[in-house]
Amino acid sequence: MGPRRGVMTRSTSAAMNIGDQEPESPRREASPSERATILEDENSQLRETVVALEGKASFLESEISMLSSEMEDCRHVIQELAGAFGGDGIADMQREMEQMSIQIGLLQRAVSNAPVVVHDVGARLRIPEPKAYGGARDAKEVENFLFDMEQYFLAANMVDEARKASTATMYLMGDAKLWWCTKYAEIQANQVRLDTWDLLREAIRVQFFPENVEYNARRALRKLEHTGSMQDYVKSFSALMLDIHDMSEKDKLFTFMDGLKPWARIELQRQRVTDLGSAMTAAERLTNFASETRRDRQTAPSPAENKAGGAKSFRSNSNRGEGDRKAPRSDWFAGQFKQEQAPGEQTGGATEEQRVLPMRRPAQISGLPEETVAECAGDHY
Repeated sequence: MGPRRGVMTRSTSAAMNIGDQEPESPRREASPSERATILEDENSQLRETVVALEGKASFLESEISMLSSEMEDCRHVIQELAGAFGGDGIADMQREMEQMSIQIGLLQRAVSNAPVVVHDVGARLRIPEPKAYGGARDAKEVENFLFDMEQYFLAANMVDEARKASTATMYLMGDAKLWWCTKYAEIQANQVRLDTWDLLREAIRVQFFPENVEYNARRALRKLEHTGSMQDYVKSFSALMLDIHDMSEKDKLFTFMDGLKPWARIELQRQRVTDLGSAMTAAERLTNFASETRRDRQTAPSPAENKAGGAKSFRSNSNRGEGDRKAPRSDWFAGQFKQEQAPGEQTGGATEEQRVLPMRRPAQISGLPEETVAECAGDHY
């Protein structure tokens, strides 16, 4: 029944497709020569396959021989180790390995359950404590204290606001500590809240920060003038500018230049400074040579001090050709002749004749006979 059913199916499908497909052409049987050619081709292919398999077989044989030799070496090493340790040594090593595996498991379990802690390198550094605030109503001291506390909280990694507030109160002293005691009583009575750093900082500013700081600074800046040294003027101007926050750069430069002395102002204008920083730097490099010369004159020793100390006074060489003359006495002949003065000294009310005294004879000035003058003067001439 099965073959017949298959024959019927093939015949039925062939009948259904008879209109769509062309009838197959009958097969032509191969000739004996063609069959021989095909057999030769298949023979050559089989021969090549056999050659390839033989090559692989030889390679596998070499690998197997190498593995067998290595296994033999390993067997010898194991036998040597077993002989060195003995049976008890191997058993001990196995027990130690089991104990180590148990300890590793316990450590892994403990590490997985423990919280992760990040160790900061900065935590090992010693953080300097801020300076205590005593309650002075000074804007710079208040701002410096608040800024130091902010930096301390940042360095100590303090993020809790309540802890910041309680820590800051520990650095109050004097009037500031008394003020905090009053505020603490109000906190206990639920009258005020200062449990955060922001609230405490604002309360400190309200209590101790002066309100007229900028006004006083502007008044002092308007009166500031360059009367002393340049360094003192620059220092005073810089200190006042710290309390003034809304002044433009042009106004700062104008105010600084306006307070300078004329010679310093002219020099800075010649250098064409454009901002306050460069103006201050250029001003500090200036030197008042007039004041330096005046100071040198004040500190220089007088001619009388030079003579008292044994120093030789300078003698003009304008009298060359007339010979060396001794200086006349200052009190001889009733003050008719004045002491010879060194070059550069003040002549006071001396007359022209007295100023040229070393160049003239005494008789020509006094009108007396030369013999009389010689008797009074002795050996001066």
